[in-house]
Amino acid sequence: MLSALRSRAAAVYRGWWLVGGAMALQAVLAGLFFQAYGAYAAYWMAEFGWSRTTISLAYSLHRTESGLLGPLHGWLLQRVSPRRVIVAGVVMLGAGFMALSAVQDFLQFIVVFLLMAVGASLCGLLSLMTVLVNWFDRRRATALSLMQTGMSLGGLAVPLVALGLAAFGWRSMSFASGLVVIGVGLPIAALMRRDPEQLGLRPDGASAEDGGRPGTGRTGGAGPAFSAREALRTWAFWSMSIAHAAAVAVVAAVSVHFVIFVNETLGLSVALAASLLALMTGVSIGGQLLGGLLGDRLDKRFLATIGMFGHAIAMVLLMVGSSVAVVTLAAVVHGVAWGLRGPLMGALRADYFGRDSFASVMGFSSMIVMFGTVGGPLMVGIVTDLTGSYAPAFATLAVLAAVGSLGFATLRRP
Repeated sequence: MLSALRSRAAAVYRGWWLVGGAMALQAVLAGLFFQAYGAYAAYWMAEFGWSRTTISLAYSLHRTESGLLGPLHGWLLQRVSPRRVIVAGVVMLGAGFMALSAVQDFLQFIVVFLLMAVGASLCGLLSLMTVLVNWFDRRRATALSLMQTGMSLGGLAVPLVALGLAAFGWRSMSFASGLVVIGVGLPIAALMRRDPEQLGLRPDGASAEDGGRPGTGRTGGAGPAFSAREALRTWAFWSMSIAHAAAVAVVAAVSVHFVIFVNETLGLSVALAASLLALMTGVSIGGQLLGGLLGDRLDKRFLATIGMFGHAIAMVLLMVGSSVAVVTLAAVVHGVAWGLRGPLMGALRADYFGRDSFASVMGFSSMIVMFGTVGGPLMVGIVTDLTGSYAPAFATLAVLAAVGSLGFATLRRP
């Protein structure tokens, strides 16, 4: 029986094992770092007396680093083994979590948090997406959507993190998180390979007879092959990047402020507020699977446009939300929109510009997307501190999402 299981495992295209590893690593990053930020923030505000703007500034500095690092990150992925880049990121993030447990002031916090941010970027989305884009062509949207369900699955663990914060304190949770990141991340990094050709394979597990078919990969493929410089000269690159920046402005703002908003507006505990955030990310799993399934069959521009309208509707609901029911509905709508749109961002770029320079194209695009990830949370923090209400900030995000939908709707292949 054991030999039969081994034979079946060996028959599975190796790319799917990489998808599984990427899912697991994304889950760890989301559950302990990205989506847990809002839960930690409530404790930092209580212990250090920091304002919403200060909390938002720290998160925005992290996203600024990610954007500025983008071109260098892309260059490293093309010049150095992605596996080495991911290993470096895992070690930096794990060590950063341990150091975070000992910070005593805002300056120390910023230094350590930036170390964690660099680590999370190096072992995060761009590195994993670059590997999977090289390993898949016809099933690319499906592979990327499965990878990003890891982010949502990690988000489901945020209530457990919140309970751990309440039971053991944020410093103990931070140190333990560092151990988990290193213990889980390093074995996963060992799985990663730049592309299937290194192992004598082809994208999607195609046979040698598929070698001359368009889009089946570097060996005989006839898909697009833009360099990063050529991609930067196209309107498609800029339209896609600006629309993506609008989308992540909404997602980042909600990730940072949702728990605080629910805690203060509805009077729920941090743990219960984190449960609503977990519901949002849980719903996004269905959206991601749907986005991957439809993305390999329908026009990705159309699906991304629908996702952006969903973001806008969710922000309107949060703007007027004064009850648990309305906020829960907003969380569901936002989760579906996020899940539907998210996996298409990398797949669209690979479809339009090819996979040879994908890492560099994504790296330069991240510098534009950075304005959304930085500006969204910071805008919400500043506006809310000035007005005493989240409503004007959510209204602004709704308009931004609606405008961003036009960027996807008007995309044209270069």
